[in-house]
Amino acid sequence: MTTALRTAFARHGAGFFIALGMMASGHAALLGPSPYLGTADSPFSPFAGFSYFHFEDFEDGLFNVPGVSAAGTGLCIAGTSCFVGSGIIDSVENGQAGHDHWASGSITYIFDAGLLGALPNAVGLVWTDGVNSITFEAFDEFGNSLGTLVGAHADGNFAGGTGEDRFYGVTHSGGISRIVISDPSGIEVDHLQYGLRDTQSVPEPTTLALLALGVLGLGLRRRRNWR
Repeated sequence: MTTALRTAFARHGAGFFIALGMMASGHAALLGPSPYLGTADSPFSPFAGFSYFHFEDFEDGLFNVPGVSAAGTGLCIAGTSCFVGSGIIDSVENGQAGHDHWASGSITYIFDAGLLGALPNAVGLVWTDGVNSITFEAFDEFGNSLGTLVGAHADGNFAGGTGEDRFYGVTHSGGISRIVISDPSGIEVDHLQYGLRDTQSVPEPTTLALLALGVLGLGLRRRRNWR
């Protein structure tokens, strides 16, 4: 056992190995909904430690980040192809003067492992406007649900306010094939972000199992010696 692992076990006990095992075996973590006013509020900020990381704020009026496609009824970029001059646009950085993604009901973002090289293991976006209730769901590399988040933070103001903006995200070491965010009548989202975080520092499950068995064996041996 390395010095770092000895120290971790001394501080956290066997729970440390259980937590690492969950990460290495593909455990998913849902993130949010949490207040979001800018990139500093992203749980992935400062976007370091990724093999790749892509960020879409729609401010160029285009949806042009690589390896992802979107599906949704009435899907458009608010401020460019819809709602121009309407006053109901809600961009994170530029409010009614900016751009975001809009759809009626839900937006699905689908990630392409072939184009990206590997599915992202960290994905998130920011809900900026709509009505309650809001639902976020993520899916693994096999299309199985990784879980659902439900939010009820809409304030009923459609004039570009930032107080209700929330981050929704997920991490899953096995890869994320798609995410879906839904709102009953219409939805605006911004700051789509996704990347492949380096997980090489996480021990393999087999290694973890051997470590745990070794620690258990030491504990049993000491217990026999105390009798």
